[in-house]
Amino acid sequence: MNTWRFLDSGPATAFENMAKDEELLQEAGRAGTLPVLRFYAWSPPAVSLGRFQDAERAVNAEACRRRGIDIIRRITGGRAVLHKDELTYSIVSPISYGLFPNDVLGTYKVIAAGLLAGLHELGIAAEMVSRSGRHAGMVKSNPQEPACFSSPSWYEILVMGRKIIGSAQRRIGGAFLQHGSILLGYDPGLEAEVITGGGMNEAVTCIRTELGREVRTEEAKRAFRKGFCRALDMNFQ
Repeated sequence: MNTWRFLDSGPATAFENMAKDEELLQEAGRAGTLPVLRFYAWSPPAVSLGRFQDAERAVNAEACRRRGIDIIRRITGGRAVLHKDELTYSIVSPISYGLFPNDVLGTYKVIAAGLLAGLHELGIAAEMVSRSGRHAGMVKSNPQEPACFSSPSWYEILVMGRKIIGSAQRRIGGAFLQHGSILLGYDPGLEAEVITGGGMNEAVTCIRTELGREVRTEEAKRAFRKGFCRALDMNFQ
């Protein structure tokens, strides 16, 4: 049994959310630190940019201002994400922690097993698909698109070929952070308004669409916490 810390931060500003993830990553580099599973939300909504992304090309700043949507840059890579109707997770751990392989892709795969189990707890028949599988024709996407949910990544969680979770990872000083968006709802019109190339991809779905009913954040939290415990043999301090 793996012992972790659990942190439910609730809603916070974009700055507070990203600062907390970075703080946890720095702490995880210290000896004897336990891994952390964290859930949080965004208030007000925000667009986060990958650490190397061109902000002027990726996001419509005027539309964000008009809509009351903040803009922030993540310390992880990847492409722009609209954080609005979602449950956001982050996992922070020493790289040396025995559950995780000593490589990025292996870590993605372990965490994907927990995310997959969370969706199964909700009754969603999702599957884990490697990037090579996506490129083989399961989902057609343009890797140059500025929007995260328009671009492929390794060990994705898909529902009938459609992306439902987007994640990014960063490794610093003997520790890693992986965080990601679990889509409770999806508004392609708003995404298209604030992110260049957003809202254009039919290969995106969300939990409410798949279940055909309202799913509250608390229900999703319970399901994903239970899924991670079951898939990764975890308990929480």
